[in-house]
Amino acid sequence: MLKSLKYLILLIFISCNSIASETSPTESEAFPFSTINEKILFIGNSFTFYWNLPSLVEKMSIERGLNWDITHFTVPSATLKILWNNPDLKSILESETFDHVIIQEHSTNILTNANGNSEFYFGQITSLIPASTQIHFFSTWMYPSMEQYNINNEEYPIEETIKQIIEGTTAKIIPVGRAFKLFQSKYPEFNLLMEDDKHPNPNGSYLASCVIFSHLSAESSLNLSKRYKGIDNKGVDIYYSIVEDEVLTVLQQISDEVIF
Repeated sequence: MLKSLKYLILLIFISCNSIASETSPTESEAFPFSTINEKILFIGNSFTFYWNLPSLVEKMSIERGLNWDITHFTVPSATLKILWNNPDLKSILESETFDHVIIQEHSTNILTNANGNSEFYFGQITSLIPASTQIHFFSTWMYPSMEQYNINNEEYPIEETIKQIIEGTTAKIIPVGRAFKLFQSKYPEFNLLMEDDKHPNPNGSYLASCVIFSHLSAESSLNLSKRYKGIDNKGVDIYYSIVEDEVLTVLQQISDEVIF
């Protein structure tokens, strides 16, 4: 009888210890191999900062446990020449090191070079970036008033020009313009541009964010959230951008089709 009692007590002890170990994992345990914390810099103009695109990409990374630290240096209507001649950008590039730098040229200038040779100023900017940093060229979209500059009647004229600019380098193209064209051909009932037929609306910025996120992470954007929020200086929630359910999934699907 005493022996049986000791055996019963031992079983209870083992059982209690087994139950105690089945606790929910912490956040770091849930993503044991995913936390990257890479530093990323966006350089560009309003096509980059509209509807908080850099912040959307950062929020997407946080949602997936990647936790990117994103900075952006963007100036309205800026060409690479204007950006290169800005001492604040030079100061950032000379004082900080990033894992990735994403560069966006003025869409018209990349086809005309009317306000500074894109290839030359791309080379000037990248000369300040160490070889350990991966450089990416953000290929923007053709909007209606730009077709006059598509003199060779190419399907993706901006992307083709970028290929020439980055030839011989390790820079990679982020095909946002390709995604815009594919989306507009498949879903003409939805618009990606603001009333000016140039700048991205929330749908456009979300699509661009999905393409950039998947390009950098090699992960699908499917099932990412439709809205992301932050907190203002008064502690009140603010939304970076919101897309509706009817368009959310198709934006993500187009991004996947272009990247993968």
